[in-house]
Amino acid sequence: MGIIDEYQPAERSPAPRSNSEVIIALQSLIEDKLGGFAYDLMPDEFDTSLPVGGLAGLTSGQPGGEPRPCVFVRADIPSDLRVDLWGFCTALAVCACEGTVRLDDAGLTLVGLERRPVTRQGPALLGAILMRRLGRDPGDCDFPVYLEPGEVSVSA
Repeated sequence: MGIIDEYQPAERSPAPRSNSEVIIALQSLIEDKLGGFAYDLMPDEFDTSLPVGGLAGLTSGQPGGEPRPCVFVRADIPSDLRVDLWGFCTALAVCACEGTVRLDDAGLTLVGLERRPVTRQGPALLGAILMRRLGRDPGDCDFPVYLEPGEVSVSA
């Protein structure tokens, strides 16, 4: 969890920030600080019938390249849910860099849309702390993680 103090001072941001400002700061963490990839997924880039809010993990970006963190979050969901997903997915990518979370064979994981309260250490807690340091009170920002696309099903 050293990324917290490396990226943002120990004190919380003095003024509350909007959801979009926090998302931009989290994208900057992934892209500028960690040299990774971060962007919003448009509805034509995924199956919108699946309860998936994002994708996080490691990717090389090019054949033979060194793995770097990546975060992709749906752009078509409400702003308060999006910012919590960005926080969780960013933390999940950071944990993937540290080798503390399991990923699929491609180095990625799908993240569901169902919010849950943070109850333990891990990506959800790291994401909540990052968002607090960036000036936003996090909501329930623990989300289910799916290692295989077959684990995700459409709700009846």
